Amino acid sequence: MSLVYATSPRGACHNKSDYFFVDWGQVYINLGLQFFERHAGAEKAANVARHQDWRSVCDALVLCLFGNVSVEMVLGLVNAACGYEFSVNDLLRSGERAWTLKRAINVRMGLTRENDKLPKALLEPLSDGPSAGYVPPLREMLAAYYVARGWDTETGKPTRSKLDELGLEWVTRDIW
Repeated sequence: MSLVYATSPRGACHNKSDYFFVDWGQVYINLGLQFFERHAGAEKAANVARHQDWRSVCDALVLCLFGNVSVEMVLGLVNAACGYEFSVNDLLRSGERAWTLKRAINVRMGLTRENDKLPKALLEPLSDGPSAGYVPPLREMLAAYYVARGWDTETGKPTRSKLDELGLEWVTRDIW
């Protein structure tokens, strides 16, 4: 969740990705998510990005996250309602496009990589409990996240090639 909070387009928000469910074992294999140990670090970055993309799809469809509707059900409903023959990857691509566009808007408004951070209290180890002594390796997680997203690792901006790939080439001049 530390990576989710640091990269959410509207500030630390569990509604942009309730990734803790993945850590609890609700892996959504059909989304291409893997299960990692709860205190895993940078290896979770691509998973987090993909989960954020899925939740962007859910946002666009105005799905309540509490309903936790299955991926297959969402896909079937979208295809039936719209007459499409989308695949799960098509939906995820739409989510990725939305997430990247939100990032581009925030970059245009002045957001920089330095804004992808956590409050100091979340970067200090707890003295007891299941997470005693643990501090999320946020720097390494962010570096892996930017690579997974196709964003520039120095600035945190979506790269020109990623924007082109997503059909957002018209955004390039605004942020580069």
